[in-house]
Amino acid sequence: MSVLIIVIVLLATDFNKSISYLASANPGWLFLTFCLTVGTWFFEAVTLKTFALMRSLTIPLTYLFKITVIGTFFNGITPFSSGGQPAQIVFMQRKGISVGESTAMLVSRFLIYQSVITVLGAAAIIKAYPIVVGRISNLAVLSIFGFVLNSFVFAFLILFSLNPGFTEKLIRLMINLLSRIRIIKDRDSMIEKALRELRFFHSSMKCLIERPVTLVMASLSTLAQLICMISIPFFVSLSIGTPVNYLEITSVQLILFLVVSLIPTPGASGVSEGGYVLFFKSFFGDGIGAALLIWRFFSYYANIIFGGMLSAHEIGFKSKSRF
Repeated sequence: MSVLIIVIVLLATDFNKSISYLASANPGWLFLTFCLTVGTWFFEAVTLKTFALMRSLTIPLTYLFKITVIGTFFNGITPFSSGGQPAQIVFMQRKGISVGESTAMLVSRFLIYQSVITVLGAAAIIKAYPIVVGRISNLAVLSIFGFVLNSFVFAFLILFSLNPGFTEKLIRLMINLLSRIRIIKDRDSMIEKALRELRFFHSSMKCLIERPVTLVMASLSTLAQLICMISIPFFVSLSIGTPVNYLEITSVQLILFLVVSLIPTPGASGVSEGGYVLFFKSFFGDGIGAALLIWRFFSYYANIIFGGMLSAHEIGFKSKSRF
């Protein structure tokens, strides 16, 4: 779907100019754009390392980096980016890390991520909403819905993390439902195991709340991760020789991120490309086709390529092994 949309965009715009922009793209700026992609992976791995240290887990940063890139691969091929964390839990379990430990780390990371993106989203709407309204009219209102959705996810995570009673009822309901449709055979054993992991998870969340320094460090590394992500369009503009205002383009990128978070297709395929053209056409002009190709490669296809290779490499380890 992504390839189809990109082809349509290139054909609908000046194809020759797009090719010209690509051919003359500055290799130095392209390399720095790739460094930003690596930066998003690295700082997410640093966040996971922060939570691993809090739990006294001796997990190498290199392995957490690998797990992070693997997560981006599974997020990129599943609806609503829902497959990354379950895949990461499975891979870490193969290394001897318990489901409770890995879940606590990943949900803590996601909780921090949602809190930071919610704050940044609010700032982006204040900064970029008038710009987007002036350039693409009523579509800007979708950013409000995206912001509300991310805020709802954040609120649900808080409730899930801090309300054991609600979470236990939800787990019992899900296991009973799966048992009725015969996906789970031993219901009582599964409930007991799930609740044991739940108690461990909630104790981890309580430990996290009691560690403000850890929260600050994780928030800073997550902020660095998001800054790398939203800075990619700016460096894309530099690579094709159409410099723009940094604060404006990064704010609009955040608006686009909030909008595409509503889309269920893997990697928000189709809408991401179309949204990029709508939101950034006034920034890039005739270079929008080239900018789209470069941006999509570094923000999405790089995750698929490198994440796919690392997933295949990790799957190659047949048995559990420590680091």
